[in-house]
Amino acid sequence: MSRRTERIGRLIQQTVGEIILERISDPRIDPARVSVTRVEVVEDLNRAKVYCSVLGSQSQQRTAMRALQHAAGHIQELMMRQIRLRFTPILEFVADERFKKSLATLAAIQQAMEELRQQEQAE
Repeated sequence: MSRRTERIGRLIQQTVGEIILERISDPRIDPARVSVTRVEVVEDLNRAKVYCSVLGSQSQQRTAMRALQHAAGHIQELMMRQIRLRFTPILEFVADERFKKSLATLAAIQQAMEELRQQEQAE
């Protein structure tokens, strides 16, 4: 990824995050539970994968991701008004599994630390 596409990806990430937080009124999308974690823009700037993390149950996550994909055109239009690019990339919303894996790893570490503390106290 070139420096230009990285910069545009960060700009799209910030803008789409603000749009979800402030401008989307779909009840299936709870702005407090949805966050844009990263954006990958292809070199020709025609497409952008927007990785989102959704807190909640599996059904809430699926519902929110479907709603985001459904609203992609509207979000793209709002983004186009804020970002001046020759071509506005087509947005594709994808669930970010890395965030969930990080949380699972942290939970496993915390559990192991708690078990060590209990063993130390028992001795």
